[in-house]
Amino acid sequence: MSMSYVSVPLRRLVTQRAEEQCEYCRYPQAASFFTFEIEHIIAEKHDGITEAENLALACPCCNRFKGTDLGSIDPETKQLTPFFNPRIQQWSVHFRLEGGNILPLTPEGRVTAKILQFNLQERVIEREQLISIGKYPVL
Repeated sequence: MSMSYVSVPLRRLVTQRAEEQCEYCRYPQAASFFTFEIEHIIAEKHDGITEAENLALACPCCNRFKGTDLGSIDPETKQLTPFFNPRIQQWSVHFRLEGGNILPLTPEGRVTAKILQFNLQERVIEREQLISIGKYPVL
């Protein structure tokens, strides 16, 4: 299956709406060597559409780990749980920043943090460094 084309205006809208940061881990585009990607929240293979309400800005790390997955098994409840959806959910309800760690607060937060591997050591160190120079968004 080929990926749908994302037009320049739609790409711009998604990027500006995200304030040029990953909508999952909040990593700033300006701090990344790699260009962030326009990501289908519900993948096209699951009939997700290429429209603004199903698109998010994702850093390459989050996008690779997420792939076409829609959710996972919550480690606490053992229930199939959808990932955090940046279009319909608020980041601060599902996650909290503690130092360089992103702590999940809900089942959606737990499965998202686990599968997208928010707290790999190198990612935590990068966030700590960005926080120390005022370049990572702290709520």
